Amino acid sequence: RPLGKKQSDTTGSYYVWIMNGDDGAAAKEIDMAMKRLKVKPPTSSSKKSSSSKKKKEDGPILAIFYPATTVDSSGKLKVTPRLLAQHHCHPPPSSPEVMMNWANTIRKRHIREFAKLQHDRKEMQLLKERTEGYKESVKEDKAREEREERELEAKKEAEEKERLRLEKLEQRRQELLEALPEEPEAGSEGVITIALRFGDGSRDQRRFLAEETSVNDLLNWVDATHGMEREKIELSTMNGSKTFVYVEGDDDDEQEESGNVTLVEAGLGKMTALRVTQIVEEVDDEEEEEEDEEESENSDEE
Repeated sequence: RPLGKKQSDTTGSYYVWIMNGDDGAAAKEIDMAMKRLKVKPPTSSSKKSSSSKKKKEDGPILAIFYPATTVDSSGKLKVTPRLLAQHHCHPPPSSPEVMMNWANTIRKRHIREFAKLQHDRKEMQLLKERTEGYKESVKEDKAREEREERELEAKKEAEEKERLRLEKLEQRRQELLEALPEEPEAGSEGVITIALRFGDGSRDQRRFLAEETSVNDLLNWVDATHGMEREKIELSTMNGSKTFVYVEGDDDDEQEESGNVTLVEAGLGKMTALRVTQIVEEVDDEEEEEEDEEESENSDEE
């Protein structure tokens, strides 16, 4: 039965184990352990014979084993018990002090083996740390590769989505350009001249029939000829008093500033200058916080 395991930084570890062979099962187990550990059974000299014969006797067995490091067939390190010394037990140690003196004598006698044992123990510990570090590194590399693969997949999906969107946008611009009405003659009845000013300083102008042209038509004109998405721009008068955006369908909320009104209804004069401005999408504070948290998590994982 095991009596306990002791371990410290200075002495390493040792295990005390004892077994009694009172019954058949225990005796069989003891015989098997002795054969495996190559322990000699206790013997005594026979007085009846003149020759120096020895016979087995039922006595205590006291032995010291050490963990020998070996390499198995698969190349992995393996620790097996090896017999270092065995006490003759004639008589057995009479006190703990006597037994410790014997153990210290054995240790001094095998000082080189003891030093090698300590060295192997440190090497085993280093190997364990390196193996654990390697496993952790492999785990981190795998997690990073999976994350990069997901990011790459998401990037490809976003690029493909953007490519399809641009294709549809280009097709729409071609249709808007073909649907653009012919420019009326200057000075004709109900004609309004619209002059555009862009953020980069460039300008453009065109004539339209005021009652037949809506603000949406102006935005379609800008989209088709200047490559600016109508949903992402706004037209405003030079003094900023009126602002117009593109409106889908018949949504007439805020009609004065929507694109589904005619140029007459919008109150534009015969010669009107409009500023073309990109609409800046506002990001909610909650979305910004979520993005910051995701970036922080990714940096922590790396």
